[in-house]
Amino acid sequence: MSTPSPLSSKESFVAALEAAFDSPDSSLEEMILNIYVKEAVITVNMNRMTWDEFIPYIKAIRARTTSVDIKSHYLLRDGNLFSERHSAYGHGKDGTETNAEAMLMGEVNEEGKVIWLEEIAILNSDAGSAASKST
Repeated sequence: MSTPSPLSSKESFVAALEAAFDSPDSSLEEMILNIYVKEAVITVNMNRMTWDEFIPYIKAIRARTTSVDIKSHYLLRDGNLFSERHSAYGHGKDGTETNAEAMLMGEVNEEGKVIWLEEIAILNSDAGSAASKST
């Protein structure tokens, strides 16, 4: 029996993302491969990454946090295309709490794994500085 795609529901997407951020280091690549194919091209805030850049990007986030909680607000599918919006809450190793709002779109293959993804993420601290500049 095949495993359902992480993009089959908001709940399965949240579970897959949280597993990638909160799993033991030894499981990181396995957890990421539950969501993405190794050939995926991932763009976050105009930073285009392949597998070799994306894994260190995730490791850097994990190095700063003890855990990450995700709340998916919307997940829309149109065939193999998808769009999703979520809030991420990071619990820092130094005791800080951070949050970000993310909007993403992408495409999955026939197995339901991401082959490309574009994400815009706004950190709460960035949103606050932008608001203060507009006044």
